[in-house]
Amino acid sequence: MTAKSTARSEDSFDPATDQPGTAGEALRVRAFRRVFLASFASSTGRWMQNVALGVFVFKLTDSPSFTTFVIFVQLFPLLVLSIVGGSLADTVDRKKLLVLTQAWQAAWGFVLAWQVIDDEISRSLLLVIVFMTGIGQALYAPAFTAVVPSLVGRRNLSAAISLNSAQVNGSRIIGPVIGSYLVTRLGIAEVFAINAATYVLIIGALLSVTLPDVRSTRLSASDRLLGGLRLARQSPQVGRPLATMVTFSLLCLPFIGLMPVIAELNWGIDSRSQTYGNIYATFGLGALIGAIAVGTVLLKVPKQDVVRWTLAGFGLSLGALSLVKSPGPAYPAIFFVGLFYFTLPTSLSTFLQEHLGEEVRGRVMALWVISFGGVISITNLFSGAIVEATSVSAVMSGGAVVAGLLAILLRLEPGPIVSDDDLLTRH
Repeated sequence: MTAKSTARSEDSFDPATDQPGTAGEALRVRAFRRVFLASFASSTGRWMQNVALGVFVFKLTDSPSFTTFVIFVQLFPLLVLSIVGGSLADTVDRKKLLVLTQAWQAAWGFVLAWQVIDDEISRSLLLVIVFMTGIGQALYAPAFTAVVPSLVGRRNLSAAISLNSAQVNGSRIIGPVIGSYLVTRLGIAEVFAINAATYVLIIGALLSVTLPDVRSTRLSASDRLLGGLRLARQSPQVGRPLATMVTFSLLCLPFIGLMPVIAELNWGIDSRSQTYGNIYATFGLGALIGAIAVGTVLLKVPKQDVVRWTLAGFGLSLGALSLVKSPGPAYPAIFFVGLFYFTLPTSLSTFLQEHLGEEVRGRVMALWVISFGGVISITNLFSGAIVEATSVSAVMSGGAVVAGLLAILLRLEPGPIVSDDDLLTRH
């Protein structure tokens, strides 16, 4: 089969009637495999830093509010700049954009390591550094999310998304364990420096592969910037998964930025201890299994059904976690929280991307980045203050109730693939 005929077969793939590709088939694509493995190493470094950063800030300030505010500042660029990143992903050379944004994050990662080498840093300088790092991630994430399907074709889309989610969550297991160990053996600054070095791996992988040129040139400047929003508004198969993820991130996920606080206030353990790292890794293990399941045992199950049952399971498990008051019961409870937590976005992302043409993927997936990452910045802005006014258990219980309501009310319906033509016919 020629490359041209392969491209035609991929473009005509219909997830409703055709047999999807497997994870093994996706991994046999060399370009995808290289980027996948390098991204796994980089994600591991990022989770090492996330654990170390949360511990460092809480120990430095003893303030849940400031701990969550740092996370807000780090994620805020995802909220305000991802649309720009998505527009760039559909209009400029994606490889150059990805390499430059990774180099930017590496540079600021080394700056952070240098500044905290004596375990001290001013609050204002810390906020500036994490904000600058967040700018790089905001411009990088939509382009990288758009690149994954282009490397494997539409037939292998579900498997590739599942694998990519699996590597993110595999890093959730390895990263916290390694990060917690290195924090106690080496120090906070050393963990930050190691994370900065891992960006070199993804830069090397990106430079070694060829990325398809899918730049959109037919549209107005307004549609190149805001086309994703317009497609989401006019196409329920695009808008509803995005709206679901926004609601879930805003109201169900405040606990993500409060993990060190939950450990110290609810479970009575030191957030710098190995026990905390092990519990966090258990959360990551559940998330890893959930992400893998979407592309394997749940591959043929309609994604809208997976999403509904996952929301119900998440609500029950998060409600159980809110009642835990010691480390022992935290392990099984947080495992199931992680399991359902990442089955949901992996299924929603697969459903969404099955409905996107290649030339609009960057702009629409920029909205996904906002819904999954940027909105959490808003959540973390307020969650620390809510904890101080009520309790961390109350915050988790509220998220559990919202997840249950979403499971009852959610309606996802398949539809046609959207493309630039949908924007052109709108005029």
